[in-house]
Amino acid sequence: HTDQWRYDRSAYIDAPEGMPKHAIDYNVKAVRLGWLPFYPQFNKNPLEIIQEAINDGAKTDDEIRKWIVEKLKSGELKFAIEDPDAEENWPRVWFIWRGNTIGSSSKGHEYFLKHFVGSPNSNVMAKEVAKDYVSEVVWRDKAPEGKVDLIVDLNFRMDTSAVYSDIVLPAAHWYEKNDLSTTDLHTFVNCLGGATDPPWEAKSDWNIFKTIAKKFSELAEKHLPKPVKDVVMAPLLHDTAEEITQPEVKDWKYGECDPIPGKTMPKLAIVERDYVNVYNRFISLGEGIKTLGAHGVSWNAEDVYDELSAELPTVSWNGKRYISLEDEVYVADVILRFAPETNGEISYRAFKNLEKKVGKELAKIVEPYRSVKITFRDVKAQPRRIITSPVWSGNITEGRTYSPYTLNVELEIPWRTLSGRQEIYLDHPYYVAFGEALPTFKKKLNMAILDEIDTDDGLILNFITPHGKWSIHSTYYDNLRMLTISRGGEVVWINDEDARNAGIEDNDWVEVFNNNGVIVCRAVVSSRVPKGMAIMYHAPERTLYIPKSKVTGRRGGIHNSVTRTRLKPLLMVGGYAQFSYYFNYWGPTGVNRDTMVVVRKLRR
Repeated sequence: HTDQWRYDRSAYIDAPEGMPKHAIDYNVKAVRLGWLPFYPQFNKNPLEIIQEAINDGAKTDDEIRKWIVEKLKSGELKFAIEDPDAEENWPRVWFIWRGNTIGSSSKGHEYFLKHFVGSPNSNVMAKEVAKDYVSEVVWRDKAPEGKVDLIVDLNFRMDTSAVYSDIVLPAAHWYEKNDLSTTDLHTFVNCLGGATDPPWEAKSDWNIFKTIAKKFSELAEKHLPKPVKDVVMAPLLHDTAEEITQPEVKDWKYGECDPIPGKTMPKLAIVERDYVNVYNRFISLGEGIKTLGAHGVSWNAEDVYDELSAELPTVSWNGKRYISLEDEVYVADVILRFAPETNGEISYRAFKNLEKKVGKELAKIVEPYRSVKITFRDVKAQPRRIITSPVWSGNITEGRTYSPYTLNVELEIPWRTLSGRQEIYLDHPYYVAFGEALPTFKKKLNMAILDEIDTDDGLILNFITPHGKWSIHSTYYDNLRMLTISRGGEVVWINDEDARNAGIEDNDWVEVFNNNGVIVCRAVVSSRVPKGMAIMYHAPERTLYIPKSKVTGRRGGIHNSVTRTRLKPLLMVGGYAQFSYYFNYWGPTGVNRDTMVVVRKLRR
């Protein structure tokens, strides 16, 4: 949606003969075959699609699915990704929560500003070159500038995302709300205990969403008063039977196989949207949680639901009683009680379920912890250590630190791969075709084919963005203490010999630029930086100390202003064991380590 694909040639992919030549074409194919999700889904409102199917005589969900498949097959209905620059396929509302998307996360920051946000201060200087290479997408001669109508940012600080948002919802800070904090790596559950109330209009994240849900339900009484059916197109997921549905790559669009939802194409789930009761649903814990599962492991929690129904407050609507989620403390207790990492009995049941799958005794590892039930009150008193769980792969019993795959090695639990073992040889047809079936050395990309550097007037360096150095875990770069111990703003680190040859001295103002964008900052000259490299620690904000560039005449940008998202086709593969989509596990990453920049002294 940021149209970065329009600026890419095909050459850097080095695709085998007879296969698509451009990354966007693989992206289209991945959506069509159910390898990746994409939103919007279709070139029509999904509620209207369902209604059209019903008008044509479809009565059951299966008949609706069949109708959609036929329309996709005939081309009367299309995937939105096939024509991403068509107005009907633009995302309209962007809700940013707990992430500085437009700043620290947006590889290709200036493209986000130009094509997605529609900001007039984008510094993109690249030329659009994809027209002669793409085949699966519609090429429109004029790229849109500004696709979203509304950007809402839920934020506790004025970061780059907040600057470019239409609405900023003030969030409570860490010690102004009740919340949980944990990762799989440090093995502890910590609480964010509300030591004081949020100031002025600020609310906790939970209460902000609850407020929105309530207003939405009120509006729905007028605009969407009756429940309606919707279609959700979902990819073939890892750790499900869907991950072994495509041993060969066959495309139904070209008659190589039949379009079968959940096998040769995405799943088509028909769901009911009861918009009037969005708020009621938000503050209620439904009975679907009685059966839980993750990573191919499942367990029953019906008795836990019944216990909590007696312990926690409840809410009633439509004649049914539910566990209340009105307060974030209730939510925290629900999470802790249903999670195998904080409820020993649930972990035991999950291991028992896994025993049936692998034919080995496993549950005894957590037998001593079956009676452990961690509550929010416990966590508030002191951080509590989590329990070993088959959802993760680390064995942390008896005070051990987390180390991945120890459960696989010590208990001989199969890896979640095609063979059940660690795999070096990857026999997927695409990996074979691209010559990457075995670990393969990849030389640095030829700078000329990246279309990023048009001049040799300056120091040409490889640009990388390590994790934050002058910040607090990529936050508070603009904190006075952080600015004091650094240089008061953005800096680029370069090698002393490189700097000397370019006439750059320590603390000089420099421009760092390529066709993606430009940064104006001070130079840190150091022998610790390898020759040929430029380092800018992420994530500075576009809110502080941003001088004008001589290259563009506009203010410079941030670390991601000179990067661009380049997607690798092999990371889009799906429907094939471990090569199957799961959020935050398997999918394409925006590679930017091959970015080259020009660094030169800022001219007067």
